[in-house]
Amino acid sequence: MRVLIPIFLLALSASAQDVEVQMRPTAIYVENMQGNIVPMERLFFHIVIENKSPVPADVQWLRFDMVNSGGAVFSGQYAGKALQDFFDSAIQRRRIEPTPQGILTIAPGQRKAISDIFVDLPAGFIGDNLMLEVNYKASGKEAFGRTSAALKRMSGFSGRLPLDGIWYVAAEHGFEDPHKRFFAEAFAYDFIQIGTSGKSFQREGKSNSDYYAYGKKVLAAKDGTVAFVRADVVENVPGETSNTATPGGNVVVIDHGSHQYGYYAHLKPNSISVRVGNRVRAGDVIGEVGNSGDSSEPQLHFHVMTQVDPAEADGIPILFESWKAQSYSRAPVVRQQRMITRGEFVQP
Repeated sequence: MRVLIPIFLLALSASAQDVEVQMRPTAIYVENMQGNIVPMERLFFHIVIENKSPVPADVQWLRFDMVNSGGAVFSGQYAGKALQDFFDSAIQRRRIEPTPQGILTIAPGQRKAISDIFVDLPAGFIGDNLMLEVNYKASGKEAFGRTSAALKRMSGFSGRLPLDGIWYVAAEHGFEDPHKRFFAEAFAYDFIQIGTSGKSFQREGKSNSDYYAYGKKVLAAKDGTVAFVRADVVENVPGETSNTATPGGNVVVIDHGSHQYGYYAHLKPNSISVRVGNRVRAGDVIGEVGNSGDSSEPQLHFHVMTQVDPAEADGIPILFESWKAQSYSRAPVVRQQRMITRGEFVQP
């Protein structure tokens, strides 16, 4: 599903430079992850370079650095063809508005981006600040653009799976996942159900009722207070998504406390059983899985964000509590408080 504001429509000013360097999102989170040998941490961010001068700017190189308290330095530097490929990739994957490809020149008023930068390191190697520097030439003169951002370590949102039964993780927040185009959805999940045929539907899959997920109960992932409800969006015909005006479709937003708002989307029309102001407990039914909004088939989209309005919010990492993994073992394997990867079958 899609929230209203894509990454390329927002900017974080570094200073009044001719070429402005920006890092998004505003809150750059350090995620705690399980590693095969040692605990790992993940950093995810985007870089946008905007030419605010009246003359073209030729980017020479881009560099980012992290230094931890122990003196360990982690750096990344891109120039030439490698930098050009990153800029072009962001355009091709619709992370930023299109500009001429195959060049490192940014015309006046234009922007280029490196999007979806993932840094996975052993716990403790990622520092407290991320520093960014860009070298460019304009009117024959060499110049630099610089900015920095504080890195936030947090446990993230911790709650139960918002569904009962066995579900397939159709989308999460990996490198290619389209959720990363939108700030509030940066750590989002899409859940569907798969039948014995290996498909998400039976018969021809032409109607929403053909889909195994359709009408299944959606549950509150954590205690909270209902902050927003929409229940009147007409559902899509499977495979014929056209509703970008109300991308979440029928939605429940729950204030789970500590500036964490759960966003439960694509719900079935008139299935929502809660109203604004209602208190809910983890596991309470709040609605049913549907196919409303920017959705191609019945599914539940779930993410957690920093504000009630997704257009104004950043996403928050989600750690699911006490769930079972189905994909890679003969019997369900119990997992405790961790992220879930795409392609996994999960159940509470």
